[in-house]
Amino acid sequence: MKTVTILGSTGAVGVQVLNSIAKHPDRFKVVGLSAYSNENLLRQQITKFNPTHYYFPGGAVEVQSSLFDFLEDEKNTKCLGSLEELAEIPADIVVSAVSGIAGLWSAVAVLKRGGTLAIANKESIVAAGRHLKALEKKYGGKIIPLDTEHSAIASCLEGENDKYIKKLILTASGGALRDVPKSQFAKVTPEQALSHPVWKMGKKITIDSATLFNKGLEIIEAMHLFEVPENKIDVVIHRESIIHSLVEFSDNSMKALLSTPNITLSIDRALYYPEKNTNSVSSLSLTEVGSLTFEAPDYDKFPCLSIAREMAKKGDGACIAVSAADEVLVEQYLKYKIKLTDIPTKLEKVLSKFEKIGNVNLDDVTRIDTEARKYTYSIGAK
Repeated sequence: MKTVTILGSTGAVGVQVLNSIAKHPDRFKVVGLSAYSNENLLRQQITKFNPTHYYFPGGAVEVQSSLFDFLEDEKNTKCLGSLEELAEIPADIVVSAVSGIAGLWSAVAVLKRGGTLAIANKESIVAAGRHLKALEKKYGGKIIPLDTEHSAIASCLEGENDKYIKKLILTASGGALRDVPKSQFAKVTPEQALSHPVWKMGKKITIDSATLFNKGLEIIEAMHLFEVPENKIDVVIHRESIIHSLVEFSDNSMKALLSTPNITLSIDRALYYPEKNTNSVSSLSLTEVGSLTFEAPDYDKFPCLSIAREMAKKGDGACIAVSAADEVLVEQYLKYKIKLTDIPTKLEKVLSKFEKIGNVNLDDVTRIDTEARKYTYSIGAK
């Protein structure tokens, strides 16, 4: 039986991780849970999975509710003071499903104790992936990606020699706006941008998918996770979302991972690693699928993809700043304070301001993130 801590258990990914765990209570024991604001769902999860520890930053009033008092007094479920503390408790796997840079230091805590980190927190990898990989190597831990694309690449690379990698190819569904003309982007509402044609995800990542900035972030993630330069990573639009990513090797052969579009496969890969679960997703019938299509992404229509590539070339400082800025801008867009087309325009301003910082130390990440957010708010809803 494996012990599991889930950071961000009430979010879209966290809920799906718990759904996978619930199917096999003989294989997994939840020892830690955390939520940012959804107290009601966290209560339900604590009651169902009975972890030894939890974290909820709701403040003293919220955490002193009768249920939480009961859990601590009667079930010995203790409230910890931070995500980092929760990440440090003994667990075979720590799942990082939190959103934003808030997940960075808990990821560092897991790797510093030589633990296994199953990570869906892309912002931390974008901002500090180079440092996280260094910690993985130094302390003997393991980083397992939860994104379907990076999980697929990791599967394709199993048993392969990295020196023969010619190219990594990330597939993209194209998001909610793939068939919307660029001329209409300024009028796109958050509701329209949130209507993803394939995947059910959190709001922030769904908006990033609509602008293709999410795919740009995945390029940077892949650079760090697989230690491949930006110019060896391609993106193709694959509407069916059957092929989750591909690897091209020096002999020009390719390997791809195919399945029905369901994040459960990558979740189970992380939970069961190095084994495989049985029937993680429904069986794929190629004859029913019929055909698969591929298109080159339109960099003019989706400038956020170009911006992400520039971030990757400029270094850590640009990646930290622009990723932080995107969090601010997506939040403002969801609140109708800016237009969708304002996001790339303002990201370019942030990139221009922070592009010369280059590579930075791990201790500088939070400072640059804070500075970038402050600057973004200053140019935000205008």
